[in-house]
Amino acid sequence: MIKTVSINDVQTKLPGLLARAHEGDEIIIEENGEPLAKVTAIDKPAKRKQRTAGLGKGTMWMSDNFDDELPDEFWGFDEEL
Repeated sequence: MIKTVSINDVQTKLPGLLARAHEGDEIIIEENGEPLAKVTAIDKPAKRKQRTAGLGKGTMWMSDNFDDELPDEFWGFDEEL
């Protein structure tokens, strides 16, 4: 439902107007008969799902030499300066 109120009424009826917006109504604020602003409820963001540890267990591996130092050829140090 759309409700139109004057800017003067907003000052006295703000708590009630916000409650109506929270319930899904759209509030149009007007000044001198011209629409000025619209008040609507903000959609709540979806809650993130809690992560579950261990779901990927056994799907990855690491080589035995993972921590070994890389050879100079890898870094391009094989050439003399």
